[in-house]
This record gives sequence, C-alpha cells and structure tokens, in this order.
Amino acid sequence: MRRSANALALATSLLVGACATGDFAPPPMVTPSLVARARFDRLSAPELTMGRDVFVSRCLECHTLPSAAKYSRDEWPHLVARMAGRANLTMGDQRAVTGYLRAASATVKAP
Repeated sequence: MRRSANALALATSLLVGACATGDFAPPPMVTPSLVARARFDRLSAPELTMGRDVFVSRCLECHTLPSAAKYSRDEWPHLVARMAGRANLTMGDQRAVTGYLRAASATVKAP
C-alpha cells in the first residue's frame, strides 16, 4: 500500500509539473496601466481580475498558457470565442478573458 501511495504522489507531481505555464506567467494582479489599456473594452479592474483568474484556471486545464503577446489584440476575441465552448465559459467569462488578454497583449513582449 505504501508503494502505491508513493507512485501516486510521484505521478501527481509529474502531472502538476506538466501543467506549467511555460514562459508566460500572467501578472499576479491587475495594475492601473492594465485597466487603462482595457478602456476600449470597457472593463473594470474587478472584471479584468476575473478575466485573469478564468484565463489561468480554465485555459490551463487543456494546455499551457500562451503569452498574451503571442497574438494581437484583434486575434484574441476569435481565439477565446473558438475555445469558449470547450472551456464552458459563460458570456461574461468570455468577455472578461478577452478583455484581459487584449489589455495584457500590449504589456508583454513576444518571446
């Protein structure tokens, strides 16, 4: 029994390691400059925070997190819409994630 518990712990740690975000880790908090860049999408700081939280938790369930700079502001809405069904995003979630990524795409440099 002890041996299988150790094997389970090892497998769990490998899976958690496999879910790493790669080179991109979203900023831990929404800054005033990020809110300013979200003015075109008319999102508030709490909505951007929700968008970041949904992005990190839901998108990471299927793949590593892409850098926000990987796609342009104009590409993010299509990409989020395409994956929203698989991630079971509500319209509010989708709007918040899209707004967060559009605002963040202007703040990070492409790898």
